[in-house]
Amino acid sequence: MIRKITIVSAGFILVLFFLFLFSHKIIESIVFRPSELDSSFVFCFSRPFEEFFIETEPGANINIIKFPVKNPKGSILYLHGNKDNLIRWGEVASQLSIYGYNIYVFDYRGYGKSSGSPSEVGVLHDSEVIFNKINQKFPDEHWIFYGRSLGTGIAAYLSSKCKPKGLILESPYYSMEELITHYYFPYPWYDQKIAIPTYSYLKESSFPVLILHGTDDQIVPIEEGQKLFHSIQRTRSSMVTIEHGTHDDLSEHDEYRKAIQNFLYK
Repeated sequence: MIRKITIVSAGFILVLFFLFLFSHKIIESIVFRPSELDSSFVFCFSRPFEEFFIETEPGANINIIKFPVKNPKGSILYLHGNKDNLIRWGEVASQLSIYGYNIYVFDYRGYGKSSGSPSEVGVLHDSEVIFNKINQKFPDEHWIFYGRSLGTGIAAYLSSKCKPKGLILESPYYSMEELITHYYFPYPWYDQKIAIPTYSYLKESSFPVLILHGTDDQIVPIEEGQKLFHSIQRTRSSMVTIEHGTHDDLSEHDEYRKAIQNFLYK
């Protein structure tokens, strides 16, 4: 009996030791799930587009797609979710062009044709550099930042650095650290955790914020969006709850389309 307890204890200690050594890589593989593309890959979208690259630092060459419209009301920079690449996200983001805005969407480091490896520090840094360089190349005074899922925290960070005319967050989380802890395991003892504290980036926000969340979201629970909304609640912020909406189908609901239209046409 004592020997069995000793073996179990040793196994438990071994598991803890494994988590201590590799927890950051485990967490990174949960948060960032890139799908790479060959540099020669040719995109095909349902709307006209332009493709270009921006080098954010040595070794990080980021692939960007622009969906232009005639006589644009402004521009939207779209920060996408944690998996796939521009094959999916380009088509998703392009749907927003029906509202009369130029759309820009890029793949994070290590995704699609973008070089480098994704990390919290890297994607946050890249978002700021990319926005500034896009705005130099295609100047616009009416910028809307749009974040979806993983991209909501990145969009919130960018908003804290480069004040937009408005911010749209689809299926956001209060903080990535809290979301990971909810699903997997707490790791406050690890100093290289992925935090992305969305709530913190929006504490001093003065621009309008729209939060969209589905009641049936099984990936980022609606409680995350509600907690975030209450942390920034002010007259220029609003939250639209979409009944029976899931993590991936909000754009199919009338409430979503009405909310987006009302926000962008203000």
